[in-house]
Order: sequence, then C-alpha cells, then structure tokens
Amino acid sequence: MTRGLVLLAALIFGYAADAAAQTKAQKTQSAPKPPAAYELPLHFYLAKGEANACGEGCSEWIAVEGRFDPGSAGRAQTFLRRHAARKLPVYFHSPGGSGPDALAIGRQLRQLGITVGVAATVPRGCASARDTAAACAAAKRSPQPVLAEWRPDATCASACVWALLGGKVRHVPPSARLGIHSGKFSLTRRWSDGRMQQVSPRDAAFKARSAESIASTRRYIRDMGIDTALMDAALKVPHEDIRYLSRGDIAAFGIDRREFVETPWFFSEFASGSRHVSKWIVEAKGTERKHYSVSVASLTCTNLLQVSIHYVRGVASDEPAQPMSATVSLGDRKSMLYFRGAPTKRAGIDDGAVFVSATTYVTFELVEAAVAAGSIKVSEGGRTEWAQDVSLSIHGLVEGMKILREKCTPPTIDAA
Repeated sequence: MTRGLVLLAALIFGYAADAAAQTKAQKTQSAPKPPAAYELPLHFYLAKGEANACGEGCSEWIAVEGRFDPGSAGRAQTFLRRHAARKLPVYFHSPGGSGPDALAIGRQLRQLGITVGVAATVPRGCASARDTAAACAAAKRSPQPVLAEWRPDATCASACVWALLGGKVRHVPPSARLGIHSGKFSLTRRWSDGRMQQVSPRDAAFKARSAESIASTRRYIRDMGIDTALMDAALKVPHEDIRYLSRGDIAAFGIDRREFVETPWFFSEFASGSRHVSKWIVEAKGTERKHYSVSVASLTCTNLLQVSIHYVRGVASDEPAQPMSATVSLGDRKSMLYFRGAPTKRAGIDDGAVFVSATTYVTFELVEAAVAAGSIKVSEGGRTEWAQDVSLSIHGLVEGMKILREKCTPPTIDAA
C-alpha cells in the first residue's frame, strides 16, 4: 500500500471563552440548548442605530458574529467587497474558531483599510445578542441595514483576536473582553485506499506543520503592526483555558492605545435580578501616561424615587496610598463619593488590576436634570498626577434611565 499525501492541516482556536460556563451548564441541564447566536457559524449583516450609536459620527456598521468556521473567509470576502465602498466599521462578537480563516479575514480587512472593533449587535426583534429566535434570524438575513442597538459589552476570543488585528484602526471598548489561548492543531492523512487517519502529535510531519502554522500566525501579527509578544502570551495558555487581556496588555501589545475611551451608558439585567445602567471609562494615567486605569460608573434603582451611584475606580500599583474622595456633579448639583476599604481585584472588570469603590444616593429627578443639562462630571480629590477629573458623556443615558425606571416600577394590578 502506498502512503497518501497529507490532506488537511488546520490550526483551530476554539471557543474556550465560555468553557467554564458551558461546563457548569452541562452539569445542570438534562438536554443541550441550541447554540447561541454568537456560537453559530460566522455571519455578517448591516446594522443601523441612533446617531453616534457606534461612535462619534457613526450610526451604521457591519456586525460579525458567530464562530470562525472553515469557509468563513470566503463568505467574508464576498460580503466585505460588496460593501467596501462605504467603509463601514466592522464589529466582532465571537468565541473564536478556525485560525486560518481568521487570519485571512484580518488580511482582507487590512487591505480594505477598515476600522475594526468589538461590540455586540442586538437588532430589533432580538432579546439579546445571543438570541436565535426566528424574528431575530430573519432580521439578520435582510440585505438592508437592520435597526439595532450597538452594545460595548462584547467578547472577542481566540481566533477572533487575530481577525481584529487586521483593522487599520482598532476600537476595543473598556467593557469588551479579549481572550487568548494556544491553538489546537490537527493533521489528517489520506491513504491510497481512501482511509483517513489522524496524525499523532509525536509524528515528525505533525510537529513540522504545527511549527509552520505558529510561524505563519506570528508573521501575520508582525505584519499587522502588533507586538509578537502577544503570540508568546497566547502559547502559554492551554487551549482548554482562556486568558483575558488587561487594558494594559491591550495597549502594550499595540491593539488599542487610545488614552481615553468611554462607552455610552447602557442597560444590563442579570439572572440574579440585578439591573443597572453603566458607563465604562479607560484613561492613561501617571507621569508617562502608561498606566491604563479602567473605571465603571453605574446607576441602580433602590426604590421608585431613589438611584444609587456606584463608582469603581482602577488603582495603579505605584499609585500613592491615600484616602480618596470624589465629587459627582449632576448639572448644578453635587454629591460626594468616599472610597472605603482596601483595593481589591475585580476580574470581571479588568484582569490583573485592583479597584476601590464608593457609593452615593440621589433621586431619579436629579439624574434626569443632569441629562437635561448635558453634564455629569467626576472630580477626585488630591493634586497628584493620578487624580481623575472626568467629564462623562450622557450618550445613552436617556434611554437607559427610561428602562431602569420601568424595571423599577411595580407591575400594575387591575382591580377585579
């Protein structure tokens, strides 16, 4: 029998971003649920939101969600070329998948000179970015832009990160998460009688092709102008695990080095029953502006009249330890924030960083007055280079507060 040629070699970056959650779900559910929208094969559609929905002057974008499956690069090329003249930004929400397809898509994006970012898209008719209902699926198949909400709390993991690097300009909101890990390489050999056989990782051919795939990815990263230390970092993480990049990592590797970024205010509701409207901010601080601090301001309804303002602020490792306070200016009214307790880690905000937090209480009317005045400002005490004095955009706050107030209102009981 004559040995056949290698038929298939692929470097796969799977979706370990939700591995822990999926494992837990498998233990508690008797039957598997259908895949969420962002776990389906990669799909593309045009979306349109309110003015400045996806940034200053941006109201339309290309949504890309799902896993990078073999062949997705071809579909991406067709879709992107069809809309290339408009130079719409591309926003990913994906758990990963096929590495070669992600690299090919990244190169297409760079060739077209398109801005690329991370965001979830929720078309009207969809309950969330993961919705697979018929109405939601139909909206995404429309050849016309679908009315949608642009949300900055999205994930781009494993192979998705490589595609993201292809953007000429890259926008990673502070609330988005970038996850990396090592790839899973597979090699299949076809024999002359048609049999297929997986090649052992100990085989010399497997080792050679695996090294070639890693080298190809490293060249791609370098071609995109990104520090190849990103590849070294990914190779240190087992494929079954995930490492979410800190904001400092994102800047150090060259993915997004903007010194100030803020998300719109957006509403979130959790299974625990917690509901809030939040804004995430990242600011480069320190003498050399090399420490990237993430802060989160959130509004939570405490009763029908009152709102709590919770402010979580990142602290640098070399920032002087001192009592901290801040003033929240809501239009012409002010409320004090006193930071208490030792700095603690909050991996859900920024892995590797530590935070302090403070809470104050104001009325719904006061927040709404600040919206009308177009002014919310957080001013910290202290005169060091670490003190923050941030004017926060009110973009998204009107709609967010409307939803929060509706959720806070008890249901009406009809008298029989």
